[in-house]
Amino acid sequence: MDEHTVENLFAERPDALRLFRSLAPRIEALGAVTTAVTKSQVSFGADRKFAWLWPTPRAEQVPEDVLMLTLDLHKPVSDPLILGVQETYPGKWTHQIRILDDAVIEHVVNQGWLEAAHDFGIKDPG
Repeated sequence: MDEHTVENLFAERPDALRLFRSLAPRIEALGAVTTAVTKSQVSFGADRKFAWLWPTPRAEQVPEDVLMLTLDLHKPVSDPLILGVQETYPGKWTHQIRILDDAVIEHVVNQGWLEAAHDFGIKDPG
């Protein structure tokens, strides 16, 4: 029996679960996207993984019921909502975003970051 479910991941985190349920369908609507749930996160991929969502660990000094989003992009993006950007290997820029509310989700969507991450997840042909 697979115990790695979205419900288990977000147990006792109703606000983070609500934000997840608002954002995840927008990622899945980008095209042929695979979704995988583990004990600690939900990942989204095309040819390769490009986005991850998870509840903020309780030990961190941030509001407890927050959703974290990681996006891999071809280039770095600068924005006050992005907590950190790191080039994890040449041409792969990993961005950390704290999703506090629906306004942050709308900003992420409106900036085109989900589409850019999905583009990263599709390997270049040939």
